[in-house]
Parts: sequence; structure tokens; C-alpha cells
Amino acid sequence: MAPRTNQKNRTREALLAAARELMAEGENVTLAKVAERAKTGRATVYRYFSDPGVLALDATLDIEVMPTAELLEGLEDVRNRVHAVARYYLDFSRKHEAFFRQFLAESLKASLQDGTVKMRGARRVAAFGEALEPVCSSMKLSDYEDLTLRLAMTTGIEQFVILEDILRVDQQKGCRLQEGLVDALLNQYLPKV
Repeated sequence: MAPRTNQKNRTREALLAAARELMAEGENVTLAKVAERAKTGRATVYRYFSDPGVLALDATLDIEVMPTAELLEGLEDVRNRVHAVARYYLDFSRKHEAFFRQFLAESLKASLQDGTVKMRGARRVAAFGEALEPVCSSMKLSDYEDLTLRLAMTTGIEQFVILEDILRVDQQKGCRLQEGLVDALLNQYLPKV
């Protein structure tokens, strides 16, 4: 990689890291605050991210997720595989709550401004698809696709907000409720053996 490209990547990473720090502290992400935190000028931040909402979105999406293959390592039973994915993404949302709440707010704001809904949760969809691979060939394609999408609805920041803000349940009960929801979907869709 060329030295100029390396510098650009380092600058971008520093800006994303500064935005994540602000989000973790519950601060709003502004270009001025990111510039100050990253010890760079506002013009530099603006060259990379002209919209603080986009910066907050990118900073959240830049959080490294455990590769699904690693998450599923050693798990043969499909139910165990699916539950591992569901738990991981709910716990991941809990661990990075401040980031994901801002991410959710910014993505909702962006969809209101331009009238389009951005795809979110794509990592979850792919992870559930991978978890279901052992039974994929024994299912109708439409059932496999529906189950994958419905499972994606059981976890992530949206589910976390429902459990924490709406239902106001503790972590243990939230996990139990999620497990029941996942099992109900698996009972409906998994091939009977």
C-alpha cells in the first residue's frame, strides 16, 4: 500500500476511534468534537465525513464482530448454532449499547430525511444463514429464507431496546424470553426428524 494511502487509512481510523470514544461517553458525535478528540482540524474531519450522522454510522459499523465460523466452531446441533448467534448479537448490542443506540438514531434520522430505509442487520442475517447451513438442503428455499429473516428479528439493538426500554426486564429474563422466541421459530420451521 502506498504511503499516502496508509496515511489516509490511519486518519480515517483515528476519526472513527474518536467518534466511538464520544459515543461510549454518551456524547453526540459532532465534527468539532471528533476533530478535537482526534487532535486534527475540522477541515480534515470534513474531508472524510461531511455529515456527523454518517460518521456515527460508520464508527458503529466499524466495530469488529466475531466471525460466524469462529462463533459456531464445534457446534453441530442446529438449535445450539442458532442460539449461539442470537445470544452473541444480543450480548454484542448490550456491550456496545451507546454505539448502537446512536447508530439506531442516526439510521432512523437518515431514513426520514431521504425517504429510504437503509439495510441494517445484514451481519445478523448472514450469521443466521450460516448457522442454519446444516439443514438448508432439507428445507424449502422459501422457508429457509423466511426463517433466516425472522431469526434476525430476535436479536440486535432493536431487540435489546424492546427488552430494556419497553419490557424493562433484567438480562437473565431477557435471555430467557429471547430463547423462547428463537425456539418457537425453530419449532415451526425446522424439518421434523
